[in-house]
Amino acid sequence: MYPCPCGWRGDAHKQCTCAESTVTKYQKRISGPLLNRIVIHVEVPRVDYQKLSSDRLGESSECIRARVEATRQRQSERFLNMKSNNVISNADMRVGEVRLFCKLDEAGDLANGCQRTAKWI
Repeated sequence: MYPCPCGWRGDAHKQCTCAESTVTKYQKRISGPLLNRIVIHVEVPRVDYQKLSSDRLGESSECIRARVEATRQRQSERFLNMKSNNVISNADMRVGEVRLFCKLDEAGDLANGCQRTAKWI
């Protein structure tokens, strides 16, 4: 659903021409009970034409596959000697595994409440 009837509300390049009352009326077309059932609301900004039409190539699927397979291999090796076989990947780790494998480096181990960074072992 567009944010307003003209579709430009919140756009960085073009200004919305709709009156506030028009926008409110437009957005109320979807009832409250229906909106309450939608868990995630995502605003998707406009993508510039140059980005969509450029000839620039991204990474190949083979390159991405190799990186993912290498990461999975490191995770398999990391959890190979675990007593419990329930941990196969980082997503399966519980608090104990996080404390064991995710040590903070010196920069991240600040007691002043700054953002901490983890270092994988």
